[in-house]
Amino acid sequence: MIAPTATLPRKGLGWYLYGVAAADEASARLGAGLAAGAAQEVELVTEGPLVGVASRVSLEEFDEQALPDRLSDATWLEQKIRTHEHVLERVLEHASVVPCRFCTVYRGEVELRRFLSERGEALEAALDRVRGRVEVGVKAFVDRDRFAAGRARQNDDIRQLEAQASTAEGGRAYLERRRLEQLVASELERFRGEAADRIHTRLLSAAEDGLVLPLQAPELSGRAEEMVFNGAYLVTADRVGFEEALGSLARDIRDDGIDLELTGPWPAYNFVPEELGAG
Repeated sequence: MIAPTATLPRKGLGWYLYGVAAADEASARLGAGLAAGAAQEVELVTEGPLVGVASRVSLEEFDEQALPDRLSDATWLEQKIRTHEHVLERVLEHASVVPCRFCTVYRGEVELRRFLSERGEALEAALDRVRGRVEVGVKAFVDRDRFAAGRARQNDDIRQLEAQASTAEGGRAYLERRRLEQLVASELERFRGEAADRIHTRLLSAAEDGLVLPLQAPELSGRAEEMVFNGAYLVTADRVGFEEALGSLARDIRDDGIDLELTGPWPAYNFVPEELGAG
């Protein structure tokens, strides 16, 4: 959304702010890297020790009154999100960056520079926190068949029901199988919380910071298996220690029916103050 200012024209060109970097890291190499393959021209706006990574955009297109309709346009939204993420990922290849919220737009260069100046102390503190670090995501999915064959069989009641179902016949066999399915489902429900706590505790010990995110439905995760954990972690840029811990954890919980998925590296979206993106 357009950052609030007083009595400025709605039409014309404004500045879309992707993120903020340190001026001493914003070398010619960073500028060249942003220009290569960019969907639109990206400029570096230097204000004291900080650099705003920005593009000129139509104020009419990003006006607050028009934005709800824009956001409901899947094609427009996908294109803008891809551009936003692409620019920040290119910055991350050359410098630490405080990512701004999607659709952070200033009506003029004066307002953009004012944000960089007035919020300079907080922005520098945020940069110090993410310098030399990146964000990675970890998702955990449960395979119900492997869970039933592994972890669930540690339950005495489940083992007993399996034995009864294997020898029962006719309607009795059907009832025993239904009872078994219900008991496995109940054990899985109990196990979800235990698994999430175990995963987060292990990974947090190998990270600078971390947090638990909401679970995603299959249409968002892109996987048919049920998601039982979703987390984000702030880790050193080389990620070696974290990935070793992740690999060890993945081996330990595989027989419980759990698979881990690593994503990233990303700019530290979840580890900088949210208000820094709005001006």
